[in-house]
Amino acid sequence: MAVCAVCAHPASLQCSACHRVAYCTQEHQEFAWEKHKRLCKILQKMDRGEPTPDPKSYCGLCGKTGGPLRTTDCCGKTLCDDYEKYVMFTYSHDSCSRNHDRYTSCHSHHTEEHSGSDWKTCIECAEGFDPEFTAWYGTNNFNFLDDILPNPPTFSPKYCKKCGKMVKQNAESNSRLPDRSILCSTCM
Repeated sequence: MAVCAVCAHPASLQCSACHRVAYCTQEHQEFAWEKHKRLCKILQKMDRGEPTPDPKSYCGLCGKTGGPLRTTDCCGKTLCDDYEKYVMFTYSHDSCSRNHDRYTSCHSHHTEEHSGSDWKTCIECAEGFDPEFTAWYGTNNFNFLDDILPNPPTFSPKYCKKCGKMVKQNAESNSRLPDRSILCSTCM
C-alpha cells in the first residue's frame, strides 16, 4: 500500500514523472512539489539510464546542487546544510537538515542510540509511537527515498472529538487531549 509522503495516510496519487512518491490528495502533491521537483528530474534521468550527478553533489531530499551541503550523522547521506533557513517556532518545513534531524526515525534511532544499525528493523523505533506517527516518521518526504519504511504500520484515522472531522496528525494543526482524543485546528 502506498502512503502519502506528506501525512502517511493511504495514497492513491503518484508523481506522474518519477513514479517514486505518492500522495493522498492533490493538495499534498502541490504542497510537496517545490521540494520534490529538482530531485524528480534526477530520478527521471536515472530511470532513463542517463548520466546523473554524483549523489554527494546534491541534496538527497530536494535535489539542490551547488551547496552548501552536509553529510548526515545517522545514515551518511548528503543533504542541504540549511539550518539557518529555519525561523524559530514557525514549524516551517523549508530546512532539509532540520527536517531530517527532527522528523525521521533514521535520525532518532541514531541519536537515541537504539541497538542495531537499521532503524527499519528496530523494535524501539517501531513501538515507540502511535502507529500514525511511526508510519509518518518512516515514510515522510524528509527521508531519503531509499530509506523509506517498506511496510509502514496501518492505523485508523483520528477524528476531532468536537466536530468529527478527520485529522491528519502530521499534516495539520491539532491538539491532543489528556484522554488521547484529538481536536482539529478549528475546534482548538
